[in-house]
Amino acid sequence: MSPRGQVRNEQMRAEALEKITSAALEVFAEYGYKGATMKQITKVSGLSYGLVYYYFPSKERIFRHLIDFAFESSIFALNTAMDVPGTAWEKIENLSTILVRNALSGESSLYFLIMLQAMTQGKSIPGLLDYVVKRSEAYYEKLVPVIIQAQKSGEAVKGDPVVLAAAYFSFVQGLATLVFQGKGMEKKIIPEILINVLRKGGQEK
Repeated sequence: MSPRGQVRNEQMRAEALEKITSAALEVFAEYGYKGATMKQITKVSGLSYGLVYYYFPSKERIFRHLIDFAFESSIFALNTAMDVPGTAWEKIENLSTILVRNALSGESSLYFLIMLQAMTQGKSIPGLLDYVVKRSEAYYEKLVPVIIQAQKSGEAVKGDPVVLAAAYFSFVQGLATLVFQGKGMEKKIIPEILINVLRKGGQEK
């Protein structure tokens, strides 16, 4: 096969995967893991059954694909915020801004619902829950030390930093649920709402 042919094949593969991923995200967000079917995903994707099954032989494989993509995207956002020079509290503000402006908008917000489904419905998929818990450790490894530093500077609320990190991430998932419900909620969510979860005093200064 010529180099041009190989490039074209890669483009077609990427386009097919994008359509399947987008369709699966929509279907799982709407019906949940248990309610979603390969037939629904195939219909929404606009592709043939054969092509969809070629890339993903089961809805479990597609669901795992979405989970991996969600982890990769969220870890990238987390690293982007935490690797920027500044104080611990500034890093928390950066992260909150990135999550609200990017992760909690449009299609991106649906990945939080996928992660919530993985935690609540993942028991039916062998090994999935343990996998999700294990990969989630990366979030805490990044955020907990920053919370501790912000507590030392007197800007973050006192308390167990692990519990505070869990509360922060849980709040993000809750906001994603509001975005999914529509009614203009996406425009009403501002970074300060998320920042205040960790702010000492619980309100903007």
